[in-house]
Amino acid sequence: MTDLTWLQMLTNQQELHRFARALLTQTQKRTLTSSELELLSLLYLQTENITPLILSRQSGMKKEAVSRCLRQLFERGLIEKNRHPQDERSYVLYITECGKTTLRENYGPILQPLYDLRRNMGTDFDTLFHLIKKANAQITEII
Repeated sequence: MTDLTWLQMLTNQQELHRFARALLTQTQKRTLTSSELELLSLLYLQTENITPLILSRQSGMKKEAVSRCLRQLFERGLIEKNRHPQDERSYVLYITECGKTTLRENYGPILQPLYDLRRNMGTDFDTLFHLIKKANAQITEII
């Protein structure tokens, strides 16, 4: 494989941005910001105790940004927090039933393009997301 020039890499980066923007384009209004949606999604999918620091690492967001989003989610009753059982300086986060409902309401319009893409791409869709997951893991190791 030959090295890509900076122009080719720039073009690749723009294709990724275009792909992400197309998936996030929607016609209905959301009640959550993209960052709030991401953090709420991570909380929903998490099977073990999750702290603000873990959310920061998993999302790639700065701790300060995570704290701001969590404060908004907490004030709206979408998450709850309890002291961490092993570290009293930290707390564990949980999504509330209201948070789950809000998440479903906000993600409907966002996920529809993915459902359409999956229907149109067939098995290439699974390959695409397998490669994206693999790339995300490698990028995480590099950073």
